[in-house]
Amino acid sequence: MNKPVQPQVAAPSAYRCFAPYVLPALLLGGLALRLLFLWVGAALYYQGKSPFTNNDSHSFTQSFVNLLELGTYTFDPNTPDAAFGRLPGFPFFWGGHYLLFGKHYVYQAVAFTQILLDTAAIYLVYATTRAITQDIRAAWVSGLLYAGYPFIIVWLTISGSEALATFMTILVFWWLATQPSAPRSALAAGVLVGISFMVREYLGILILGAFFWVYATKGLSWHSVRLSVVVTAGFMMIYLGWPLRNYVGQHRFIPVKTLNAGYERYAEDVISARQWIYAWTTDSDPYLNGIAGRTPLPPLPAGVLADSAEARQLQALIRQAQQCGTGFYNWHHERRYALPTNCNAEVAAGFDALRSSYRRRFPVQYHTRVPLLNLQRAFFKSRLQREGSTGQLAALLFGYRSVLLLLGVAGAFLLRHRRATWPITFFFAFLYLFLCFLVRHLEIRYLLQADTVILCLAGVPLVKSWDWLRRQLAPSRA
Repeated sequence: MNKPVQPQVAAPSAYRCFAPYVLPALLLGGLALRLLFLWVGAALYYQGKSPFTNNDSHSFTQSFVNLLELGTYTFDPNTPDAAFGRLPGFPFFWGGHYLLFGKHYVYQAVAFTQILLDTAAIYLVYATTRAITQDIRAAWVSGLLYAGYPFIIVWLTISGSEALATFMTILVFWWLATQPSAPRSALAAGVLVGISFMVREYLGILILGAFFWVYATKGLSWHSVRLSVVVTAGFMMIYLGWPLRNYVGQHRFIPVKTLNAGYERYAEDVISARQWIYAWTTDSDPYLNGIAGRTPLPPLPAGVLADSAEARQLQALIRQAQQCGTGFYNWHHERRYALPTNCNAEVAAGFDALRSSYRRRFPVQYHTRVPLLNLQRAFFKSRLQREGSTGQLAALLFGYRSVLLLLGVAGAFLLRHRRATWPITFFFAFLYLFLCFLVRHLEIRYLLQADTVILCLAGVPLVKSWDWLRRQLAPSRA
């Protein structure tokens, strides 16, 4: 792992005639598939919606536009917390295209650049797998699985952080798998993690993956401690600019983001209500819509409320939230709450009290039921709101995703004794457990970086199964 290694498992002689063409074919095929999606598939997939933007695009792009036109980095000048709502990684990436191509072609240019980066990611997956497994066949298979992975391809046209964050994550693990654990590469690893953090904040956990990389090559020693300090220094070189900007420019010490990240609808009243809902169910939107008054409140499961007194408390909270909760007002009316005072703190305290009551009465269920259901959904999501043939196709694709995840986990198990796999295994496990058990607000796109990285190990069980099958068939051929 200290340097790129030649695979100890060479390609069988039957493969050697076409081996030089496999990687170019993977790259050209992956590029063609991505361009086909851009030119044809995106319009079909997004069904009349823009293939270049989604609900998050405005905050990413407007942050840069406002910096350019108003001199203030914020996606909403009328909301103070919006100045901290988006880390600058993707907005500046998008902004570079805005300056080069203008406002009329920026989205298409960003989509094309993301396609090129993701095509490069096919090679990075191949090279990472080859360095870790020392088996070129596993590298081919993992590269192929990534080249055709539909859940990254559908994000390549969108101006949002998903595609860039995925590329940065794969780039970090490629660096850890192929570079020697020396001061320069350790410093560069920290810088790459810092850039990844600026694109998507939870990717800061990659720094622990870098520490695993140092330990895997140097063991527990003073040298590994010094290299870990160098990794940290590289990360801090990038990270410190963000809280420093917040303190100097906005006169507030904000290490990452504020609670609502500048979004009016996610004020503390809504956030506290959602945390209460996630104590006992995985689906919050129907209940948040009911509390906001957009739809009737669904019946609560038995045991959520302790008694009739808590039922009356909930009804009073709902009335209060609809009258003066700024988040719920925005949730219902989709516009800013205009009155000078609000009752967010009181509403939040009320929902926190309901959540504490539920946790006291069902301590084990509180800590296990919803997280385990989230974990099940994260691995085996197949139920969608879409009906008909489109929904059936999506269900098949999610089934395919589940198979690939299980192959990746199997690969991690088969290679568990190789320290080179530990950073990938740690990152995958951490992200799943963090989102399912702590955050509890689960969207499959949040797992995209973990899912794509584990593909580096997904080729291993397939190759080992093929070798086992060949051995079983060998005597019969003889």
